[in-house]
Amino acid sequence: MLANARIIFLVLFLTLSISLSGALPELSSIEPLEYDEASQRLVARGDARLDFENTRIRADRITYYQEFSLADANGGVAISHDGGRLVAKRMSFDSQENIFSVDILRTGQWPYYISGVSAGGTIENTNIQGATVFYDEPSPFGLSVSSGAVRYVNEDDGEYLSVDGATFRIGRIPFFYLPSYRHNFSSAPYLLDINAGSNRDLGHYLQTTSLFPITSWLRAGANLDHYSKRGLLAGPTAQYVYNSSSQSIVGALSTGAINDKGSQAERDVDTLGRQIKSSRNFMQWRHKHHIGERFTTTASGSYWSDSDIIRDFRDDIFDENQRPDNFAEATYMGENWILSAFARFRPNNFQLVQERAPEVRFDLLPIPLSNTGAYHRASASYLQLNEDFDRIAPDITVEGESDRFDLTYRIERPVLLTNWLTLTPLAGARMTQYENQQIDPLFLGQLPVTVDDSFKREIYELGFDLEARAYATYPTLNKAWRIDGLRHLVRPSLRYRYFSDPEDVNGIAAIDRQVFDLKRPLLDLSDLRNVDQIAQSHLVRLGLENLFQTRTEAYGSRTLAELNFYQDIIFQKNLRYDGNEDDVFNATWVELVLNPAPWLKFDLASRFKTESITLEELRTRTTIKSGEIWELGLSTDLLNKRINQYRLDYIYLINERCSFVTNMNFDANSNKFTIFRLGLQTQLGSTWELLYAITFREDARRESDVSFDIQLHLAQGE
Repeated sequence: MLANARIIFLVLFLTLSISLSGALPELSSIEPLEYDEASQRLVARGDARLDFENTRIRADRITYYQEFSLADANGGVAISHDGGRLVAKRMSFDSQENIFSVDILRTGQWPYYISGVSAGGTIENTNIQGATVFYDEPSPFGLSVSSGAVRYVNEDDGEYLSVDGATFRIGRIPFFYLPSYRHNFSSAPYLLDINAGSNRDLGHYLQTTSLFPITSWLRAGANLDHYSKRGLLAGPTAQYVYNSSSQSIVGALSTGAINDKGSQAERDVDTLGRQIKSSRNFMQWRHKHHIGERFTTTASGSYWSDSDIIRDFRDDIFDENQRPDNFAEATYMGENWILSAFARFRPNNFQLVQERAPEVRFDLLPIPLSNTGAYHRASASYLQLNEDFDRIAPDITVEGESDRFDLTYRIERPVLLTNWLTLTPLAGARMTQYENQQIDPLFLGQLPVTVDDSFKREIYELGFDLEARAYATYPTLNKAWRIDGLRHLVRPSLRYRYFSDPEDVNGIAAIDRQVFDLKRPLLDLSDLRNVDQIAQSHLVRLGLENLFQTRTEAYGSRTLAELNFYQDIIFQKNLRYDGNEDDVFNATWVELVLNPAPWLKFDLASRFKTESITLEELRTRTTIKSGEIWELGLSTDLLNKRINQYRLDYIYLINERCSFVTNMNFDANSNKFTIFRLGLQTQLGSTWELLYAITFREDARRESDVSFDIQLHLAQGE
C-alpha cells in the first residue's frame, strides 16, 4: 500500500507537469495523497513522510504548501537528521530556509536528553523554551537542568548548549543555580562524588566533591565536607580542557581548608614527630599544555599544611600519592634534539627535597656520524641544587647546595656479524663541574666535613652489546585458547660496561644520591640520575628474552607470554641497599607475563641472590575473570627480611545492577590481616553508582580500626 501511494504520487506529478522535486524531493503516505491544484497544496495522511536531502519528517498528517514551500505536520511528529531525532506534537517547516518550529518536543543523544514546551530555528541553531536537559535517562534520581531558555548550536568546532537561568535538580529536588553557562557536548559532563560514613577519629562525616560546566572548557565546583569531630572542610575545585588546531591544555585543581576541632591527641603528630596544628589545608594542581607538535609544559603542585592532611580527609588520594612532588617542566623537541627546563620545589615543610632551580638541559638524540656507520649522542645541563635540612632538623644550619655543569657524550658502532648477530662497541664520557659547594651534613649518615668550593670530576665508559635474534613458527591450533599458529622470538644478549674510578667522591656535596630502588640498575653512564654519587663500575649483564605470539582474528598478533632472564656479574664490588657488599654473581632477575586468554593474566617479577640461590624479591599478580560475572585477583609483594605481604581482591556480579566487592591485605611478618574490606556496589537508575563498604584495619598509624562508608558517584559514560 505504501509503495503504491508513492507511485501514485510520482505519476500525479508527471501528469500535472508540476516540478516539485527541487523543493520537495518526496512526500508519501499510506493513504492516497490529496492535491489541491488551486491552492497548490498536498496533504498526506497515515504514516506521512517528507524526505529531502539527509532529513526525514514523519507525522500522522503532513500538509505541504508549494507556493510558500511550507510544511505543517501534526500528531506524532518525528524529525530525523544525521543520526539525531526530535519528537514533537506539532511542527511547521520552511523547506527553502530550513527553518522549523515545534510544540511539546523531546530530543537528545546519549547521555543527554532534552524536553521543552516549544522550539524554533534550524537543525544547527535551535532555541528551546521551557526546557529541561537530562543527564542520562530521566529517572527519580536523575540529574537535570531546567531553564526558561536554552539554545542549541551545532558548529564546525562542535555542539554546545547555552543555558540562561539554570536550575540543577536531582529528581525533582533543586540543589544549585547558575545565572548562565555554556556546555559543550564534547567536554566532560558533571561530576558529583558523595562519601558518608563514620569512624572513631572523624566521627560521622559527609564528603562531597562537585564539578559543573561553566564554559566550553572549564568545570568548577567545590570540596565540601563535614566531620562531627573535626568541623567543616571547604575549598574550590576545577578542571579545564581546551583543544584547538594549534594547542591543547588539560589540568585540574583541588583544594580544601579546615579548622580542625579535634584535640591534640586526635590530631596527633606528623611524620617528623611534630604536633599538627588546628589550621589545616591542602592544594593540588596538575597541568599539561601542548603547543603545536614540539612544545610541551607539564606542572604538578601539591601543598599540604602537614604530612597527614590528605591521609585524614582524602584517603583515596593519599593511597595514590603518599609523597607529594612539586615540579614544572618545559620541553621543545627539534628534529633530532630536545631542549628542556626542569624545576623541583619544596613548599611542604615535612619533606626533604632535592630542589632544582631549574635544570636547563640540551639532549642530542642518536644521529649518524658522517658515513662511518657509527652513531653518537650527547647532553649538556646546568642547574642549581639545594637541600635544606633546617625545617626538619632545626639544629642543622648548613645547607647542601651546588651549581653543577654536566656534559655527557657517547658513541657506538653497530656491526652486523651475521644476519642474526649484532655487536655494538661503545664508548662514553661524563664530565661534571661543581661550583659554590656546601656539604650535605647528612651525607651517608656521616658527620659534616669540609668540601672545596669547586670540584671537577671525569668518568669514562667502555663497553659493548652483543645481541642475537632468532624465531620459529609452529602450526599450533587451540580453539579453547584462541591460538591460531605460534611464533617464538628469542633474543640472547651480553652487555659489558666499565666506568672509570671517579676518584675522590668525598669532594662532592652529594645531593642527587642513590635512592632505594629494586629495579634492574641502569647500565649506560649517560642515563644515571644519581649524578653526585656515581661509583666505579665493572660488570657484565647476560640476558635471555623470549616472546610468544599468535595471530589475532582480525589483523596482527597477540602476545601470549613473555619470559625473560637477566644475570649480573660484578667485577667491581660496591655496597648494596642493605649495607652488604655485592657478590660477584650479584643478582638474577626472572620476569614472566602470561596472557593466554582474555580471562587469565599472570605477572611475575623476581630477583635472586645468585650465589646462595636466595629469593630476595618477588612481586606477582594473578587475575582470573569469568566473563562479566566475577573477577579474582591475587598479588604478592616480598622483599627478603623486610616485606612479606599478600593482597586478595574479588568482584562478583549479583545481577546487572548490583555487585559484591572485597579486598584484604595480609602481612606474613606480623601474621595479621592489615586491611579487610567488604562492599556492596549498586546503581540508582542509570545515573548514580552507590557503594556500601565496611573496612577493618590492624595497627594503622592514623586510620580507625573500623570504619563504615557510603559512597555515591555520578556515573560517567564512556
